[in-house]
Amino acid sequence: MMNLLSGARLLSEEIAFATNEMLDRAQTEMHLFCEYLSKMAEAHSVNDIMTMYIVCGQHQIDFVRRDCERLFTHAQRLIGIWSRLGQGTG
Repeated sequence: MMNLLSGARLLSEEIAFATNEMLDRAQTEMHLFCEYLSKMAEAHSVNDIMTMYIVCGQHQIDFVRRDCERLFTHAQRLIGIWSRLGQGTG
């Protein structure tokens, strides 16, 4: 019974985490897109466009890196929880 309750709690936490992650990702993507549009509007030469391309590309790389780190940390936490749940059944 305790494993069932722990599993239900874990499932609800995962749903909340996934919802927060989707909203956070959408907000970040919208921010990056608005920044991209703003920089495109400011560009008046080929050099400005190249600089904008480099800066926006770096922001995308940083975003993907942070996103991967966050998901990796979450996966580590899940593995720890699942291993503790598995020990209770043996």
